[in-house]
Amino acid sequence: MIRARTLVSLLLPVALAQTAHACESGAAVIFGCEAAKGRKFIELCASSPVTEDGYLEYRFGTLDADGEEQSAELEFPEQREGSLARFYGATYKHKGVYTQSVRFDSGAYSYAVFTRARGEETIDAGVEVRNRDTGKTSTVSCSERPRFYIFELKGLLACDRETPAGEKCIE
Repeated sequence: MIRARTLVSLLLPVALAQTAHACESGAAVIFGCEAAKGRKFIELCASSPVTEDGYLEYRFGTLDADGEEQSAELEFPEQREGSLARFYGATYKHKGVYTQSVRFDSGAYSYAVFTRARGEETIDAGVEVRNRDTGKTSTVSCSERPRFYIFELKGLLACDRETPAGEKCIE
């Protein structure tokens, strides 16, 4: 009998192949949404299948009028090898809000791809960019309900020590 997680891992790339804007063909889209009223994309792309020997990358950029990638403004990290070690993942509830997030640091900035929900209602989703020197944060919110398959990364990413609820892991 095929376990549910195995089945999701096998079907994930097929199910999401039509929705990817920036991930290369055959990659698993862990997070994906359009932002800025369809002018931008936010995605986390992973090797398929998602394994400890695979990779994870963040891509943010501009979409053309047909909803296809026009240009990538930020790709992280530069090298796929060992990339899983550069990300932190967490799921947690804080002040009645359930959050799922994948975070990474690049230069003076910290980036957190996230979804927040209260009950069944999504409150916000997108990417938060925080200047680690000043603490100033800006958010690029999704224009649509995102796809977020964070549990595919369970056990593959380090726990995030920088959540408002303290150190949290993907659980």
